[in-house]
Amino acid sequence: PTCKILPKICLTFLFVKHAVILKPKITLASFPLSRLFCCSSCTMGNHRAAMIISIALLMQMQLIKGVHLVVNEIPDATLLPSSPGMKCAPGYHLTKDECAREATSLGGFVVNNKLAVGHWHNVAYGCSISARGGRVFYNVNFNAFNDGTYTPVCKALTNEVTLLPSGQGIKCRTYYDFSEAECVAAASLVGGNLRGGILLVGNWPTAPSGCFVEASDKAIHYSTNTNGINDGYFQPVCIQGKEQITLFPAGKGISCTPGYNFSEEECISAAASVGGNLRDGKLLIDGGSNKPYGCSIEELSKAIYFGTNATGYNDGFFQPICLSLTGHIKSESYYGKASFHPPG
Repeated sequence: PTCKILPKICLTFLFVKHAVILKPKITLASFPLSRLFCCSSCTMGNHRAAMIISIALLMQMQLIKGVHLVVNEIPDATLLPSSPGMKCAPGYHLTKDECAREATSLGGFVVNNKLAVGHWHNVAYGCSISARGGRVFYNVNFNAFNDGTYTPVCKALTNEVTLLPSGQGIKCRTYYDFSEAECVAAASLVGGNLRGGILLVGNWPTAPSGCFVEASDKAIHYSTNTNGINDGYFQPVCIQGKEQITLFPAGKGISCTPGYNFSEEECISAAASVGGNLRDGKLLIDGGSNKPYGCSIEELSKAIYFGTNATGYNDGFFQPICLSLTGHIKSESYYGKASFHPPG
């Protein structure tokens, strides 16, 4: 559902059974039969802010029954798709208390304010939302197998995710791979989907090792072949590096300060995060004297280059990409919130 903006009233409260909370700055929720949510995209004046505060006070005074105030900027959980065998990765399971809070904030509901806890063989282990109505369940059966009708609710990923461009030989940097168990959650954050409802696992020689999506349809794959070489049709899904990145303007003689260069292996990820692209699917390695040493992008085409000439001099047409001294330009990465929608 979307917020309805009435004339002169930016904020509209909608009481909708089992509605989804759409990441408001302040979430107003009631359980179990109604959801109170607000439109956070509006710019509110002081009088509107006063209105919100007044309503919140009325709620706290219980003059408006059945509603309580929950302050929660963004849920600390993520939804996986409801597919056979789908479950949270080890270490990403919620506790019972976390399950009731996070699953309801993501669109699930509990009956009579009580979480359904049981030992089932066909329900995903841990916290999940039924795809056939939206009720929240907590299964204590570790050996259970999700029959495909339950959406696991898991802790958000602890690492940021970056999607590299498709290109020949493109792969994640060493130690920046997601595990097979984390792959679906990570790839879903950057537009990946499950072809046929399953994670495609194989030992392909023409695909990058680890987690990736096919460039054509974004189907999520995981390759166990550590020697696989990307033939150019796959986009690796990688852990975003913690380095702070600076994109310098093009200019004669402009280059990175010694010691603040990205390596050739790091160049694609760093450059792609600030708008660089692969020309013909390749990192352009060049020893010419007119390019700065290290990683850069051509100003006009944004093609990614790696200069191997340590004495190269920027002729003014290249933008060096360097480790930051102070400020940085953040990459467009994603942090722990999957895009699968809960049932309702």
